[in-house]
Amino acid sequence: MSTIDLTSYHRIAPLPISGEVEDAKARIHQTLDQFDHVEIKEEGTHYVHAVFTSKWMKFKDDLELYIDEKTHLLHFKSGSRLGYYDFKVNRKRVERFKSLFKKV
Repeated sequence: MSTIDLTSYHRIAPLPISGEVEDAKARIHQTLDQFDHVEIKEEGTHYVHAVFTSKWMKFKDDLELYIDEKTHLLHFKSGSRLGYYDFKVNRKRVERFKSLFKKV
Protein backbone atom coordinates (compact mmCIF):
# COMPACT_ATOMS: atom_id res chain seq x y z
CA MET A 1 0.00 0.00 0.00
CA SER A 2 1.35 3.40 -0.94
CA THR A 3 0.51 7.03 -1.58
CA ILE A 4 2.49 6.71 -4.82
CA ASP A 5 0.87 3.48 -6.13
CA LEU A 6 -1.46 4.14 -9.05
CA THR A 7 -3.64 1.03 -8.60
CA SER A 8 -6.76 1.82 -6.61
CA TYR A 9 -6.50 -1.24 -4.35
CA HIS A 10 -3.04 -0.33 -3.06
CA ARG A 11 -3.43 3.45 -3.11
CA ILE A 12 -3.94 5.55 0.00
CA ALA A 13 -4.07 9.33 0.09
CA PRO A 14 -1.11 11.25 1.51
CA LEU A 15 -1.68 13.33 4.62
CA PRO A 16 -1.48 17.13 4.39
CA ILE A 17 0.89 18.56 7.00
CA SER A 18 1.80 22.05 8.13
CA GLY A 19 4.81 23.52 9.84
CA GLU A 20 8.47 22.64 9.64
CA VAL A 21 9.95 19.21 8.87
CA GLU A 22 11.20 18.93 12.46
CA ASP A 23 7.65 19.47 13.77
CA ALA A 24 6.28 16.79 11.45
CA LYS A 25 8.97 14.34 12.56
CA ALA A 26 8.18 15.02 16.21
CA ARG A 27 4.51 14.33 15.48
CA ILE A 28 5.45 11.11 13.65
CA HIS A 29 7.36 9.94 16.73
CA GLN A 30 4.51 10.90 19.07
CA THR A 31 2.08 9.00 16.85
CA LEU A 32 4.25 5.88 16.58
CA ASP A 33 4.60 5.89 20.38
CA GLN A 34 0.87 5.15 20.55
CA PHE A 35 1.33 1.78 18.79
CA ASP A 36 2.47 -1.48 20.36
CA HIS A 37 5.28 -3.63 18.98
CA VAL A 38 6.87 -0.97 16.75
CA GLU A 39 10.54 -0.16 16.31
CA ILE A 40 12.14 2.62 14.28
CA LYS A 41 14.76 1.01 12.06
CA GLU A 42 16.00 3.95 10.02
CA GLU A 43 15.61 7.69 10.04
CA GLY A 44 16.69 10.58 7.86
CA THR A 45 15.84 14.26 7.59
CA HIS A 46 12.59 13.62 5.70
CA TYR A 47 12.20 9.86 6.25
CA VAL A 48 11.22 7.37 8.96
CA HIS A 49 11.18 3.57 8.56
CA ALA A 50 9.30 1.71 11.28
CA VAL A 51 8.79 -2.04 11.66
CA PHE A 52 5.71 -3.47 13.33
CA THR A 53 5.79 -7.01 14.72
CA SER A 54 2.53 -8.90 15.07
CA LYS A 55 1.81 -10.10 18.57
CA TRP A 56 0.81 -13.65 17.73
CA MET A 57 2.89 -14.92 14.78
CA LYS A 58 5.68 -12.29 14.98
CA PHE A 59 5.16 -11.26 11.34
CA LYS A 60 7.01 -8.08 10.41
CA ASP A 61 5.38 -5.24 8.48
CA ASP A 62 7.20 -2.17 7.22
CA LEU A 63 5.89 1.38 7.37
CA GLU A 64 7.88 4.04 5.56
CA LEU A 65 7.01 7.70 5.97
CA TYR A 66 8.33 10.47 3.74
CA ILE A 67 7.83 14.16 4.47
CA ASP A 68 7.55 16.12 1.21
CA GLU A 69 8.61 19.61 2.24
CA LYS A 70 7.61 21.21 -1.08
CA THR A 71 4.04 19.90 -1.24
CA HIS A 72 3.50 19.73 2.54
CA LEU A 73 2.39 16.10 2.32
CA LEU A 74 3.25 13.05 4.39
CA HIS A 75 3.60 10.02 2.11
CA PHE A 76 3.22 6.41 3.23
CA LYS A 77 4.43 3.05 2.03
CA SER A 78 3.26 0.10 4.09
CA GLY A 79 3.42 -3.62 3.48
CA SER A 80 3.89 -7.09 4.82
CA ARG A 81 7.21 -8.79 4.33
CA LEU A 82 5.58 -12.18 3.77
CA GLY A 83 2.72 -13.06 1.47
CA TYR A 84 0.47 -10.90 -0.65
CA TYR A 85 -2.80 -10.58 1.25
CA ASP A 86 -2.68 -9.17 4.77
CA PHE A 87 -6.41 -8.90 5.59
CA LYS A 88 -6.06 -5.10 5.24
CA VAL A 89 -3.91 -4.90 8.38
CA ASN A 90 -1.53 -2.39 6.80
CA ARG A 91 -4.32 -0.19 5.42
CA LYS A 92 -6.02 -0.13 8.83
CA ARG A 93 -2.70 0.69 10.50
CA VAL A 94 -2.06 3.62 8.16
CA GLU A 95 -5.62 4.89 8.62
CA ARG A 96 -5.16 4.68 12.40
CA PHE A 97 -1.78 6.44 12.09
CA LYS A 98 -3.38 9.25 10.08
CA SER A 99 -6.17 9.66 12.61
CA LEU A 100 -3.77 9.75 15.57
CA PHE A 101 -1.33 12.06 13.76
CA LYS A 102 -4.08 14.65 13.27
CA LYS A 103 -4.67 14.68 17.05
CA VAL A 104 -1.07 15.23 18.20
